[in-house]
Amino acid sequence: MAKSKGHTQSIRKMKAEDISQVSFIESDAFPQLFPPTSFRREFQRKISTILVAVSNSQMVERKEFSPYSKDIRNPLHYRSTNTGSQDGMDFLTGFIFLWDTTVEESHVMSIGTRRSHRRKGIGEFLLYSALLNSIKKGARSLTLEVRVSNVPAISLYKKYGMSTQGLRKSYYADNHEDAKIMTVYDIQSLDYRNSLNDKLVRLKKHLAN
Repeated sequence: MAKSKGHTQSIRKMKAEDISQVSFIESDAFPQLFPPTSFRREFQRKISTILVAVSNSQMVERKEFSPYSKDIRNPLHYRSTNTGSQDGMDFLTGFIFLWDTTVEESHVMSIGTRRSHRRKGIGEFLLYSALLNSIKKGARSLTLEVRVSNVPAISLYKKYGMSTQGLRKSYYADNHEDAKIMTVYDIQSLDYRNSLNDKLVRLKKHLAN
């Protein structure tokens, strides 16, 4: 799927062998989430699309996760040394999970990256790829929920033309925080597709750093 020469990430659809890594990334990104997503079940559902970010780095990324740090103040603290990855497998850095809720609408169920790979443009690359995937499928809009306190994510979604369409009160089970419903319409329009191309040019530069 989405690739770019000169940077360290590419995007493709999840394979069965990726399920353990995607499950790990979800638990790392959303440690309070319960129950966890059954990606094995979603992998079989026709309405589900799961895209993953793959590290193209020649470095052994797994070294970042060992030895296990017991310092809970350490931002790279993990609850176990298991990253979900094994030698010989692609090393995944993030995922985006979508449902085709109707013929014309895609819904982002969740998007997450490894904590060690945040602020590197991976989340944006996943969102861009999800929009591209939705356009190719014929969808006319993409929607999602986001915590009202998640200012960086809201800013990113606005960058891609998403606007607030409503509020879900006490949407998140962990702290009963409200969620904004954000949607972008007319993603099939030539203007919107051209705007995605423009954003990709700048995104490539971010990913190359």
